[in-house]
Amino acid sequence: MKEHMTKDEFEKHLQTLTDEITNEAKLLVNDYKDNPSEESGSVVQIHEESPYLMSRKERLIILSNDKLKTD
Repeated sequence: MKEHMTKDEFEKHLQTLTDEITNEAKLLVNDYKDNPSEESGSVVQIHEESPYLMSRKERLIILSNDKLKTD
């Protein structure tokens, strides 16, 4: 690949990359439809002292006397 591209060459290259990524994403979606995973999903972990938890009332789990209790 050349060190410098014209604007048109750059846009064409970007479009090629975008098309490749889009096609790979479509293949991934189709593969998941054909072979769903039992382990799919997301896990979000937030430390009890996270800045996202601004007050004690906003916490979902409270540590008390080395035991977990839920609100």
